[in-house]
Amino acid sequence: MCEKESLSPRKEAPTAPRSTSWPRAMRLYSRPLSVEYHANLLSCSSLLSLVYVAACIILPYLVTYGLGGMWIREQPFRSQPRTIFRYEAVVEAYGVSSSTAIASWGWSTSSTLNDRLGMSLRPMLLSHWEEDDERDGKADRLQFVLRVPLDPDAGERLLSISVVLGVKVAFEGEFDLLLDSALLMTASSALPGRVWNQTADLVLVSKDSQRSRALGRRNACPSPVEPLQEPVLPSGAPATPASILGAYAACNDTAVLVPQPALWTPGVSDSFEATLTVRIPPLLLSRRPGVAETLKLAFVQYVALFIPIAVLLTCLHGALFTTGVLAARVHHPIKQHRW
Repeated sequence: MCEKESLSPRKEAPTAPRSTSWPRAMRLYSRPLSVEYHANLLSCSSLLSLVYVAACIILPYLVTYGLGGMWIREQPFRSQPRTIFRYEAVVEAYGVSSSTAIASWGWSTSSTLNDRLGMSLRPMLLSHWEEDDERDGKADRLQFVLRVPLDPDAGERLLSISVVLGVKVAFEGEFDLLLDSALLMTASSALPGRVWNQTADLVLVSKDSQRSRALGRRNACPSPVEPLQEPVLPSGAPATPASILGAYAACNDTAVLVPQPALWTPGVSDSFEATLTVRIPPLLLSRRPGVAETLKLAFVQYVALFIPIAVLLTCLHGALFTTGVLAARVHHPIKQHRW
């Protein structure tokens, strides 16, 4: 016998209320609450707080000074000078000939000096050009080609030669320095030479550090000196490379050449050819900074150590009060008001 189905409606399970996406409350403003610790002016807690403030100021200075380098006295930098040939040259050569055991020849760009050479005068040909790789207006190399005529029929053989070149060297940027220098290149051999190839680097030799531009320009020499300032010596003899270079002995700044090994090609010819290359790289120099720059660098180092030291001392100072090591009166931030 089949059972009859109930005609009463089915009861559905209650559904959970839908949550709205809008927050019921929102934060409009917030501020921190701080707990204050008070103590008498003449107390151990106040004394230690003064020590804390003094340590935050003095301790970074002591640490910076102890590590060294706080007060910068010299600062290294690189600078490439502007070098210009002054069209001044003095050549002194020695050799042999059939008529004399030691023959001397000389030539210069000064007519006064050439007149004093007399029979030793040997007219020569000097070519010069500049090479600038970066096109920045500063020569990277000075090229010179010197040709000395010889008479092979008379048995002339060249054994030694010295060349003095007058150049103008100017440093700009980090400091200002102007030099009228004489550059020396020399080579000799027991075999008579036919070709001489020489390469040298320009360097700056200074007795003291360079000064910052804020301190003004200093004179390289006590008195201005030029390579051919005195082509004739007080004795009436013509100037030589030794006398020219000796005039720079009292100078504080001089430009000199550091030569590489010379390539001396022996042989007999109607002329001696010398190819000279003066390279002008960026020089590693040092200068003395000004007062403002020294204080700026010292302040940067002081602040770099002040921040971590002040944070550590602040944490230690607060821990002394929160742990009760130092006695103080605690003031709660919420005050009870009477109505």
